[in-house]
Amino acid sequence: MRRSFIILVLGSLLLAGCNNKSTETGSTTIAVSILPQEYFVTRIAGDLFSINIMIPPGASPATYEPTPAQLSSLSSTSLYMKMGYTGFEMAWMEKLVSVNQEMKVVNLSGGVDLIMEGTMQDHDHAAGGHQHGGIDPHTWLSPVNAKIISRNIHEALVAEFPEHRETFDTNLASFLSELDSLDMLIREELEGLSSRDFFTYHPSLSYFARDYDLVQHPLELGGKTPSASHMKKLVDMGRSHDIGVVFLQMQFDQKNAEVLAREIDAEIVQINPLDPEWYAQMLFIAAKLKENLQ
Repeated sequence: MRRSFIILVLGSLLLAGCNNKSTETGSTTIAVSILPQEYFVTRIAGDLFSINIMIPPGASPATYEPTPAQLSSLSSTSLYMKMGYTGFEMAWMEKLVSVNQEMKVVNLSGGVDLIMEGTMQDHDHAAGGHQHGGIDPHTWLSPVNAKIISRNIHEALVAEFPEHRETFDTNLASFLSELDSLDMLIREELEGLSSRDFFTYHPSLSYFARDYDLVQHPLELGGKTPSASHMKKLVDMGRSHDIGVVFLQMQFDQKNAEVLAREIDAEIVQINPLDPEWYAQMLFIAAKLKENLQ
């Protein structure tokens, strides 16, 4: 009996150790879904709270399943800031809330002009089966949307922790100013390009493309590996549109991207839509577009 009790205690400690940094400081915890949200929340909240990130580095928001320890961690969380439309949230949000009925859930994409999947690509791609009919979840990959997301964070924090409003107000004003500067810098970087078309394996840059009058052409069709006939269309398009860059997300197989890049003499650029250093990632994407679409 004693041996079983010791094993149970050790197992509980191991599970607790696997949690994100939600309980490391003993402070109030805010839960979020993806790594970039930690960047946004911290810019508004400073170091007032611990951030519990549900989807760990390297995991896919489309397929990740929370661990029992993560579900347990939500029992003491008063505020969950969901991104809005990730596969993880669509599949698991009801279960996450059932752990703690008192936990307030805020949609950080509220107020964003949402894009339906497949509608920001060219007609051939939509006709080829990419259009799922769902909402494109990558709302955070846009400096314009980031301002809306930041205001939503500010509103939620003020409602939940009004005693810190002055801090939230100051931080929001500072961050919005930085986002305006970032937006202006990217617009200047991308002004006067000879081509405004780019390839990406997974269509994660629809909102970015809309912001800056670009056209995104995904290799993926309906979430599936591109067929030989589709690859031929992409090669012909790349040559006719003088497309010099193929963005490849870190979670995806690079074989087809390498084939396409070789055929059209384009550069493969690894990007990370889930980069916790969101600001730097936005600048990196803009710089690579300027470099390869001159």
